[in-house]
Amino acid sequence: MSNNHNPEQNAAVTHIDGPLVVLAGAGSGKTRVITQRIAHLLTNGHAKPSQILALTFTNKAANEMRDRVSSIIGKDAAGKLFLGTFHSFCLRVLRREIERLGYRKNFSVSSESDVRTIMRRVLDDMDGVKDAFSPKMFLERIGSIKNSGDTAEAPDVEEEKDSDTETEAKYRKWLPAIYEKYQSALRAANTLDFDDLLVLTVELWQSHPEVLTRYQNRFRYLLVDEYQDTNAVQYRLLRALAGDRANLFVVGDDDQSIYGWRGADIRNILDFEVDFPNAQIVKLEQNYRSTQTILDAANAVIGRNKQRRPKKLWSALGEGRAIDHIITADSEHEADTAVEWLQHILQKSGGSFGDFAVLYRSNIQSRPFEIAFRRAGIPYVVRGGQDFFERTEVRDVLAYLRIIANPNDEAAVLRVVNVPRRGVGDVALHSIHDLCREEGISFAKAMRRARERGALSTRADQGIGEFLDLMNIYREQFESRARAIPDLIQGLVEASGYKAELRRLAKTPGQWIQRSENLDAVTQSAEQYCDSTRNPTLTEFLDQCSLEPPDDPRRTDQRDVKSATLMTVHSAKG
Repeated sequence: MSNNHNPEQNAAVTHIDGPLVVLAGAGSGKTRVITQRIAHLLTNGHAKPSQILALTFTNKAANEMRDRVSSIIGKDAAGKLFLGTFHSFCLRVLRREIERLGYRKNFSVSSESDVRTIMRRVLDDMDGVKDAFSPKMFLERIGSIKNSGDTAEAPDVEEEKDSDTETEAKYRKWLPAIYEKYQSALRAANTLDFDDLLVLTVELWQSHPEVLTRYQNRFRYLLVDEYQDTNAVQYRLLRALAGDRANLFVVGDDDQSIYGWRGADIRNILDFEVDFPNAQIVKLEQNYRSTQTILDAANAVIGRNKQRRPKKLWSALGEGRAIDHIITADSEHEADTAVEWLQHILQKSGGSFGDFAVLYRSNIQSRPFEIAFRRAGIPYVVRGGQDFFERTEVRDVLAYLRIIANPNDEAAVLRVVNVPRRGVGDVALHSIHDLCREEGISFAKAMRRARERGALSTRADQGIGEFLDLMNIYREQFESRARAIPDLIQGLVEASGYKAELRRLAKTPGQWIQRSENLDAVTQSAEQYCDSTRNPTLTEFLDQCSLEPPDDPRRTDQRDVKSATLMTVHSAKG
């Protein structure tokens, strides 16, 4: 293990027991400190790999951490560590324990589009609500409630204010009932939304302390990256898991807290010593990436923040060149000036278009730059566009797979029961919804019951019958191991008529080729998963896609070195 640390890094790496917060300024080597501390714990016999839990916010960050640890302690030992996201850790816990909360182990994790489908159905069942409010409005509020640490029960709502409009008063009145019906719909479909992964894990540990004790005994050392981005429910999760031992090692920077809009609570890092009175504090202030001029500018800007811990970044790389500061008249002038500046730098110092990035606050601000770059003939890529696993045909295939893994997944059934068209229209779906509500049964069971009672038109009855037969055949084949996951995907897109329907609906040959390649890429992604996993399962493959979808598997290099990059500040931070 390398000993090439500065004194502050060394103090963090060699810390063993008790709580410690590392306040790591930008570019100060925080990832290196975390990985070196893991290696220190293992190589000095303080812990076994299985006793260490390291949590971060993206799979990319976790994989980078794992690669660094593997290079120090070896691949086998690193494979026994749990290095992953909060959500992937909670998913693993719930896969083993969720039956204690009344769910079945084959639950699915619903995507944003899936929960919108469920919420839309909830609003449809309540007179007057769907005309006044969008599903998105309630979903955002419910997500905020869950991230604030509330349990998955109907929330308390603030009292009506005199200043409330009629619309606001209705919203406050309806929210508790909609929350309860939404959670009930999720439970009936045996599915969780993204926030439930955290909330239900905390609920599990609160209602079953013996389960919490088991996990406390297993994970003796907890490490958390980007602690400034944790929310209230993540704090509760960590506080419970740390227990009396309190071997909690967190790394973060209050100056880099930019996710308050999605529930991050900066008090978690600012009040760390209040929560853990015996905590030690280490500040990493030496920056290894930038010149002092850049750091002085950053210090001057961030120093205006009222809620922050004082620190001053410094660099041994020298002063560096002055920062160009340009004031422009409007967004178009700004984009044109950026083009002139880029061309000037290229002529003066060489390099390539891939050396340049344009950062902006929101995606809508990319448009003037795209126009200016096109006009100037500058190649560019916009980061933060549609993810591969969010494309329509990819989501459709995943919905078919989710139904095989969990027949009660209502959102998945609703997505593909009439894709390709099987004559299952809104009238039939509303009849089935009514059965769900009246008899308290799952959507899949309601479909079968509606057919038994002759409650559907001949065409809808036939279409639903074909759909259920198809799903049963492929579920039986998969469960009997007659089909592997990649083969299952290929068989489904052919037997369902989905691939033929895509070809028929394609407006151009190019569109058909692109969509067909997307289907092939799903199969390729499943092959990569199976090749890299000792005991591959359909549920785990779907979990992987739901938690943090991988990049398009057809692209071996996600960075185009010949193109400038346009992206939001938040995307750059991620």
